[in-house]
Amino acid sequence: MKLDPRRQYDERRRRDQPWRRLYHLARWRRIRAGQLKRQPLCERCLGNGVITPATVCHHVVPHRGDEALFWAGPFASSCADCHDIDEGRIERGGQARQTLDADGWPITG
Repeated sequence: MKLDPRRQYDERRRRDQPWRRLYHLARWRRIRAGQLKRQPLCERCLGNGVITPATVCHHVVPHRGDEALFWAGPFASSCADCHDIDEGRIERGGQARQTLDADGWPITG
């Protein structure tokens, strides 16, 4: 019997990234809630002059499975787009999305 591709992906992630279980612990939920209470707005969006509610407690220093780093922080508040898109790009060696002005042109400097 062949597994659904989504279930295969989930199984592979559980096997290759066992630290992901830490996100389901009460200790992490308390850290996340505290961070989002202290800084309820996305810090990256604020830096670009945009007010966006934060929904993600982001590890500023990538922990890469190191449990001590996972719990220690530092943490930042992010919206889902900034976390999922920009931080993913940065962790893969790229750069965050460019900030655009009202006319859609990249802001430099």
